[in-house]
Amino acid sequence: MATYVISDIHGALDEFRTLLKKISFQYDGTDELYLLGDYCDWGLKSLETLLYVKELDETYPFVHTLMGNHELMFLTTILSGYKDGDEDVNAKNWLYANKGLATWKAYLQLPEEDKGALAIWMHGLPLSATVKVEGRTYLLSHAYPYFYDQIENEEEGLQKRVDALWRRLMLHEDPFADYHGEENYTTFICGHTITDYYYGLVRFERDWPYWKPTDYMRNHIFRGERFIDIDCGAKCMDYDYDSRELIQMAALRAQLAALRLEDEKEYYVHRPPIHIPEANLPNLPNIQDLAVGQSFLEISKWLGVPGRLSGEELQKILNRAGISLFRGEKKDTINNYDKETDEES
Repeated sequence: MATYVISDIHGALDEFRTLLKKISFQYDGTDELYLLGDYCDWGLKSLETLLYVKELDETYPFVHTLMGNHELMFLTTILSGYKDGDEDVNAKNWLYANKGLATWKAYLQLPEEDKGALAIWMHGLPLSATVKVEGRTYLLSHAYPYFYDQIENEEEGLQKRVDALWRRLMLHEDPFADYHGEENYTTFICGHTITDYYYGLVRFERDWPYWKPTDYMRNHIFRGERFIDIDCGAKCMDYDYDSRELIQMAALRAQLAALRLEDEKEYYVHRPPIHIPEANLPNLPNIQDLAVGQSFLEISKWLGVPGRLSGEELQKILNRAGISLFRGEKKDTINNYDKETDEES
C-alpha cells in the first residue's frame, strides 16, 4: 500500500494523468491519493481537470480531495450570481488576476444540473486531512494548517479557514506552534506556494549570490524544518510563449510533483523544453546543503565534475543553477580554484 500527495494541478490534466501512471497508482483500494487543491485555472484544460478530480473523488473512496483558494474563488463567483459586466471586485480578481476567465466561460456552457452538482461538490471540500503513515502523522492542507479538533470562536474560525487557503508559511515557521489538540503531528504538507519561493529565501539567508541564470533548473519539492511544499509550478506549463520573460522562465521550470509518504520519495512530470535545453545539474536542495565558503575543489568533486576543469568552466556549470563562485574579484576567485586543482594534481 502506498499513500501519495499531489497539489496545484492547475489545468495540467495530461500531466496529472501521466503522473498517476508514473507512480503506478492502484485503483483497487491498495493505494491512497490526497489532492491538496487548486485543480483549475491557468492551464488550458482547467474545467476538464476540475471535473476529472471530482469524478475521481466521487468514484473512489481512497481518493481524498481538499479545497484550494482557486476552488474557493470559483465557488464564491458562482454563489454571488455574477453576470458578465457586473462590478464585482472579488469575481474580477478571480477572473482576471487569477486566470479564472477560461474556467468561468467553460462552466457557463455546462447543463444547469452539472453546474449545481459542481458547486455542491466544491462547497463540501474539506480544508485539511490527517494522515498516519509509518509511525508519522502528517497534516495536509492547501496553504496553511487547519485543525478540525481545535476549539475556536466563530471569528477565529473564519480567519483560520481563510488562512488555510491563502496564508503562506514563513521559512522557519513552526506550523504546529498554535496547535493544542491530541494529535502528535510530525510534518505539515502543503502546496499553494511555488517551491522556488522558499529556495529563494534559502539563497538569501545563506548569502548565496542570486542572479538570473542563463539556463534553468526544474522546480523541486521543498523540505522545510517541519513542512514540505509540493507545488512545483505546474500552473505555468501552458505559458512558455508568454510575452513576460519571468512567466516564460516559470514555464520552463514547471513540474507537477507527487510525494509518496511511506518513504517520502518524489515523482515528477514536466513538458519537454521548447526554448532552452535541460541543464544537467543535481537538484537544488542538495546544492543548498553545501556549506558557504566550502573550497571550490570540494564543490567540483561533489558535483561530479573532473578536477581538471578550469574555474571558468566550473562557473559555467554553476551558472545554470544561478550560483556564483565569485564573491570578490572574479580573477582572484578563478585563480584560487585553479591553484587548488593544480595542487591536487
